[in-house]
Amino acid sequence: MKKKIRLTTEQKELVESHLSIVYWIIREDISVNDNVYGFEYDDLYQEGCLWLCHAAVSYNAGLAKFPTYAKKVVRNGLLSYCRKMYAGQKHFVRLTESENGELQNGCPAGYRPDAFTSRTGAMETLELLAAASKDFKGVSKFGTEALALKAQGYATSEIAALYHAPPSHVGAWISRASQKLRDSPSFLSGLLY
Repeated sequence: MKKKIRLTTEQKELVESHLSIVYWIIREDISVNDNVYGFEYDDLYQEGCLWLCHAAVSYNAGLAKFPTYAKKVVRNGLLSYCRKMYAGQKHFVRLTESENGELQNGCPAGYRPDAFTSRTGAMETLELLAAASKDFKGVSKFGTEALALKAQGYATSEIAALYHAPPSHVGAWISRASQKLRDSPSFLSGLLY
């Protein structure tokens, strides 16, 4: 949010007395990640406070109670902020340093997701892809099936052998399915919640 916000005395009091809203929204709805720029708790809290100020400025007492209104504004504002930050960083490769001083790609040094988290994430991904596959036909359907196999650890050449197709076709299927999935509201809503 780049617009300067001017608060009246009453609006300042509203913000000061409801700062806990920002804390609870971050705790319950946003994933804090101290290893990714913009997703540290302090950054999220600062952005949430700006949205709380915005809620105070745009608040109409006749329509709702302030906490109810502020929760919606702060939550939606932080989700928009996270999407914007993620979109700006999705092309970066994360490098971390191991205990031996070697560079590692991806997770911070010493971090290993537990088996339950890994299985749960994979199961949710497979369920989303299976649900999306029902809505697609032809190449897009093959692509979602190929993406599900990729999520299970299959290589493109192995998928091509299963379908008796060249690997380049599998890549094209995945590309088409990815494009359709990016435009699918039901698939995207499953990713967000």
